[in-house]
Amino acid sequence: MTNIDTKRETNFAVTLTPSSFGTNTYVARVPRKTVTTDQILDLVVAHNKGIDRFQVAHAMELLKKEILEQAELGFSVDIMEICKLYLAPLHGVRSLMPESETVTGFEARFAVNDRLRKRLGGMTAAVTAVVDPAPQISLIENPVAKDGEPKDVLKATFSARLTGRKLKVGGEGGGIFFVPAVTAESPGSEEMLPSKNEGDWIKVPDDFVTHNADKHLEFYLPRDLESGRNYFIAVRATERNGVALKNPSTGMSRVPVMVGA
Repeated sequence: MTNIDTKRETNFAVTLTPSSFGTNTYVARVPRKTVTTDQILDLVVAHNKGIDRFQVAHAMELLKKEILEQAELGFSVDIMEICKLYLAPLHGVRSLMPESETVTGFEARFAVNDRLRKRLGGMTAAVTAVVDPAPQISLIENPVAKDGEPKDVLKATFSARLTGRKLKVGGEGGGIFFVPAVTAESPGSEEMLPSKNEGDWIKVPDDFVTHNADKHLEFYLPRDLESGRNYFIAVRATERNGVALKNPSTGMSRVPVMVGA
């Protein structure tokens, strides 16, 4: 049996992500936490003493079978007054004789019933976090490092790999940049900070990027980097999902990396 907290208490909450299309505007999202069928069965048994779990499971299987069968017959199915399952074609039809065509391929869609819509419309939830929309670099690696060689030292004219979130680059002004590391101005401090002078930033040419995805970036190093110098790496996004951002979003690595010979 699956363990699950049987108390009828909510930990319902939302996260906020700053919107690119308005000042002080946020997009609210509900973190997806799935309750499995086994957990539903555990809850039914826990809240209804004396009910046989296997009988409930058998009844659920029979319901599922009938719901799927009626949907495959083309009916809209009311699922326990929670939502309606209905079918929709995957594609339209272009034809000079549409009456003779056969439509192939359908997908399932759901429409929420009024009862559930009203209950959800009156719910409230706390905000758990405001999500940083900027690219986040969690790891910088030298993918061509041999056994025994440090992976955090990049080799000039070779390649680098970034791992993180929201890393995919694209759009005018966006890209990957090597930012010279400078010493903090505090007396006696040896802390390295990224240069604020963007004129000193060195961009990775677009055609040097060999893998461009949200969680991974791979690219060749620019030819004009100085060997033996420390650089931070910045990723700047000026569009997301093909839509231009109102304000470019820049993520900076927390630590610098050395560019070796």
